[in-house]
Amino acid sequence: MNNDILNLEQACEFLGVSEKTLIKLLREEHIPARKIGREWRFSKEALIKWISAGDSTNYINQNDLYIVSKDIAGAPGFLFDKIGEAIVAIKGNDNNIKLVLKELDKDIKIPQNTSLRISYKQQREVEKLEFKIFWGLREA
Repeated sequence: MNNDILNLEQACEFLGVSEKTLIKLLREEHIPARKIGREWRFSKEALIKWISAGDSTNYINQNDLYIVSKDIAGAPGFLFDKIGEAIVAIKGNDNNIKLVLKELDKDIKIPQNTSLRISYKQQREVEKLEFKIFWGLREA
């Protein structure tokens, strides 16, 4: 086997992490890997580039994580209407999301330089269609 291509066990040893940690990285990060059949394969060169491209400031302490969310149940058509209503409300409120997430303790306005990510995920027993608008943290 080519020493530049690693299986899961070899990638764990190369990175110095447990299999559990590497599986978590595969789920949560954009780690360079390819699944061939049932087996993961990793390029040493790609792993080195991935590590070198990282920035420790991208990782926050989970104790500092601030999340406010709102769940609404219903049929797809109803939920799409709710999404539309929330967007109209935010746009009509100078892009301030506090109007739709009343639990926020401050006004948060969506800045001009933002990105939209539409993604589909299947995790365990749940399938998700997510619409995310995101931007870099601003100074308080």
